[in-house]
Amino acid sequence: DGMCYAEESLKRGLKIDTFAQRLSFFWDVHNEFFEEIAKLRAARRMWAHIMRDRFHAKKERSWWLRCHCQTAGVSLTEQQPMVNIIRVAYQALAAVLGGTQSLHTNSMDETLALPTENAVKIALRTQQIIADETGVTRTVDPLGGSYFVEWLTSDVQRRAQELIDHIYNTYGGVLPATEAGYFRRAIADSSARYGAEFDRGARIMIGVNKHVEHDFERI
Repeated sequence: DGMCYAEESLKRGLKIDTFAQRLSFFWDVHNEFFEEIAKLRAARRMWAHIMRDRFHAKKERSWWLRCHCQTAGVSLTEQQPMVNIIRVAYQALAAVLGGTQSLHTNSMDETLALPTENAVKIALRTQQIIADETGVTRTVDPLGGSYFVEWLTSDVQRRAQELIDHIYNTYGGVLPATEAGYFRRAIADSSARYGAEFDRGARIMIGVNKHVEHDFERI
């Protein structure tokens, strides 16, 4: 989508270095801890190459990927809602370790109703503890150099590039791919795979298909 915005802006006569620095991305951060970190690292690497090599941006700031992250509301459960605090904390930490510029943490009770004031405060305190108590913000890319994180980052980048190449080679770009229903089908297929994994127990959701309790209020 970011490439499509850039292409359409260039068609209208704008210069790449005029608007590239103002583009930003919005990411959901899910439970697969290292994969989510790698996703942000891979995106940052890819965007720099796209801006510099594909669109020939000259300013270094144009190569930077700015992003906001939100913990994944879809991962929260109505069963044992207090457990959602733990999910949100790990998702938020993954976003920070991945290098997000800003962050939203979901409240534990969003699957039940509008968040209560206490739940919102816990979500806020989760961010504040990560920022002020853990020390993870004192260095840039703290997991850089980890053999697993570096391998996973490259793997995510490779798979993402394959998708981009497929969209451009098969459909000719994002707009025709959208009109052809590619993205809708891809999302539906992903949802179906996720549901099938959950149903056969290959994907675990604590409190839902493992460590289940009948009283939703108990941990």
